[in-house]
Amino acid sequence: MALNLNPAHGPVPKSRIFAVLAMIILLSEIASFEFMLVIPDLPHLAAQFRTLNIAWVFGIVSLVGATIQPLVGKASDKWGKRNTIVALAVIFVIGSIIAATAGSFGMLLLGRALQGSLVGAVSVSYSLVRDIIPRETVPIALGAVVTGIGMSALAGPFLAGWLIDAFGSQSIFWFMAIYVVVLLPIYVAVVPESDVRVDKPIDYLGIVLLGPGIGLLLLGATQSTDWGWTSAGTLGLFAVGAIMLVGFVVWQRITPNPLMDLKILFGRKFGPTVLAVACVSYMMNADAIIRPTMLEMPHMPGITYGAGLSALDFAIWTFPMGVLGMFAGPLGGYLSKKIGARYVLIASAALFLIIMFSMSTLPVTQWQIGGISFLAGFAIGFLHSSNSNLVQDALPKQLGGIGNSIGGMLALLASGIASTLTGVVMAQQVLMVVPKTHSVIYKDEALVQGYYVAIAVGVIGLIIALVMKHGRKPAQGGLVEGEGDDAALTEPAMSR
Repeated sequence: MALNLNPAHGPVPKSRIFAVLAMIILLSEIASFEFMLVIPDLPHLAAQFRTLNIAWVFGIVSLVGATIQPLVGKASDKWGKRNTIVALAVIFVIGSIIAATAGSFGMLLLGRALQGSLVGAVSVSYSLVRDIIPRETVPIALGAVVTGIGMSALAGPFLAGWLIDAFGSQSIFWFMAIYVVVLLPIYVAVVPESDVRVDKPIDYLGIVLLGPGIGLLLLGATQSTDWGWTSAGTLGLFAVGAIMLVGFVVWQRITPNPLMDLKILFGRKFGPTVLAVACVSYMMNADAIIRPTMLEMPHMPGITYGAGLSALDFAIWTFPMGVLGMFAGPLGGYLSKKIGARYVLIASAALFLIIMFSMSTLPVTQWQIGGISFLAGFAIGFLHSSNSNLVQDALPKQLGGIGNSIGGMLALLASGIASTLTGVVMAQQVLMVVPKTHSVIYKDEALVQGYYVAIAVGVIGLIIALVMKHGRKPAQGGLVEGEGDDAALTEPAMSR
């Protein structure tokens, strides 16, 4: 039977809280592993499957995760947050096995798409923590959950380097499958289920319009490299995708049970938060696509970048990011509780802008990359801890599941868009393809322009964080009922 954290039954031992948080962190960590393990593997997978569209291996996980986030939120509200996470974990294992055994690029993308189901576990875990952890511990507990991001950022590159060098590029998918299979029974035995339930019908038409609509726009941007921006195929994909998204917005306004509650999305607390976080997340994910290409590429005539690192060398050069990330998550939660989560988000945005500018100079020495990775650890930890606390304080408890899912969906969309568009920008500046290894050699401009686009998006996020009013007070661990404009959404949302 799962551990009891209900304070109504007496004081809850801290050891019991720590045990539950540990299991939530360990399983949530796989959502980061499915990015961190793949980052150093991208050049190897590109050569193995002979494709210029390798960014899709990264981006499709975010796109699928974003597409199903509202569905995940509805399911967690209806059937329980822990039960939903367990179901997503089973789908993830199936996807991992498909990716591990894939013989074609299409099968690899299918496996990665199924893996994208578990990305939603992070936002659901935030809601689960809010529901089952004593309220006074919630802000710091949310920061502690982010520790999983830091742990995987530290261990992921080293683990990936060892697996890739010893067993081949697809071995990382076998590891992820085994990790979840071993962990899941312990998770079920230790973590209690939330008793918060909101029973609403699921908007299946909204799901069909939203995900595929965004996917068609991104596919059009990707294929424009081969087809041309003004070709009939590219314009057709853009047109159909745009029509589907317009249809989605119209449908959300008229359906009695919308997939995405637009009143939540455009609330004065919630709306600016998710937009600012999405813009800052864009920088993080653009760097994740560009950095392994820059460091693992051997130096050669025609380019100024290229350190020729192996996958394990890449881990050694970038390990400060993981070390600092482990501490920055809880620190960000502590600072959010003391001074306000908005200030933590501003710090993250500023740090990421410094990182993007520094990386745009194409540094290729270990001390430079180590210093930049040091800053990145703080930036990532602060981003996730500020996001979790800002979202919780913008939502009444009854809307925690769907609200967190909307916030997670937009962050994932930023990730998918960042990886896809960064891949498109880089594909415009290909120097050559090595016939023997099928490795793609990009011009310097490909990497620099990718970082410049990320800087432009990040500046927008920083400006939003600077002007928004939400998050200027210490984090409370959840919106106090009846407080603020967004709290007024509770009754209408529950009565629909």
